[in-house]
Amino acid sequence: MLFAATNNPLVGYVLIGALLVFWAGIIFWGRSLPTVCQVGVEHDLVVVTLLGPARILSLRKRVAFPLDSVVSVESTPKVFSKQGTFSRRIGSLTIPTFFRVGSFRAFRDQGPAFWACFRGDTAITFTLENHRFHYVVVDVADPSVTLSLLAKYGI
Repeated sequence: MLFAATNNPLVGYVLIGALLVFWAGIIFWGRSLPTVCQVGVEHDLVVVTLLGPARILSLRKRVAFPLDSVVSVESTPKVFSKQGTFSRRIGSLTIPTFFRVGSFRAFRDQGPAFWACFRGDTAITFTLENHRFHYVVVDVADPSVTLSLLAKYGI
């Protein structure tokens, strides 16, 4: 297919257009969903299940980490307004102040992070220690319900 694109520029333009439409559709789908992630507790693990476009863009089905590694959980409704430098890894995509999905090497210059935020209005931030991610930032349906669920487990 790439060989055909090099011989005929029109085929290349069509392929690039198809890819742009695909990515725009995924982003629009993610921003239109009421929830991007579901947070639950299984045994001694906090499990963040990714849904729909977040699963496709981050190349993950879920992110799990022990309850013991959670230092704090807070609702961060204006998460995209926070300053910080980010460097991406494979399986991550971002448009600053618009959406961010995937694994990142730096979040607020304090270590690796995982993001699954399309809107950021209903984001919660997990601060972790002794885990490969220092921060996990996800969009949920209702932050207060998620925080009350986690409060039952002493988080």
